Amino acid sequence: MAKKKLSWSEEIVGRPLPKDSPYIDQIMAGFVKADGAFCGRMEPGDRWLRPAWTKARRAGWVKHSGLGFGKNAGIWFLTDRGETEALAAKARVTATKEARTQWSRDFTEAHRKKQEEPANA
Repeated sequence: MAKKKLSWSEEIVGRPLPKDSPYIDQIMAGFVKADGAFCGRMEPGDRWLRPAWTKARRAGWVKHSGLGFGKNAGIWFLTDRGETEALAAKARVTATKEARTQWSRDFTEAHRKKQEEPANA
């Protein structure tokens, strides 16, 4: 399989932008607060998150609290297995965000240096 060509910004940095976290990781990480405590969430309304949400439900990682505010507006909490998965997902999402942030810093620095170069160099 041919390697994907780097974009203009990726060429400046010299490496590709790290991929974003999978949707399932983003959903599960959303159940973990910044202090590490678990919280309840409503199911996502965005259609592209539905397959990941369905996977989390079918895997038994989340359960409905019985409290709802209408269609697709119920509060969901993690199960014991879901807590383990959510902590792992939070770690993966955090690592991915850090890698993408570092790439962005590298791009900013490389782009600044490129702008400072003389036009004829």
